[in-house]
Amino acid sequence: MGRQEKPLDPEQGPVARLAHDLRRLRREAGGPTYAAMARRAGYSVATLSRAAAGEQLPSLPVVRAYATACGADPEE
Repeated sequence: MGRQEKPLDPEQGPVARLAHDLRRLRREAGGPTYAAMARRAGYSVATLSRAAAGEQLPSLPVVRAYATACGADPEE
């Protein structure tokens, strides 16, 4: 089992809000591990984890791959 993610306040700005939404997608997908998501997304565990950390804005391709790995529509 991986480390617990740090709490996020989606009201802290757009980067935190995006990370919050990515985490919600992951929860709604049943909480797949980042390793399982990495296999589906074609990005590393570290890249996907950083996208949901809320510390910096991930690239659009990473956000789309994260959503796809969670079974969501990347266009949404």
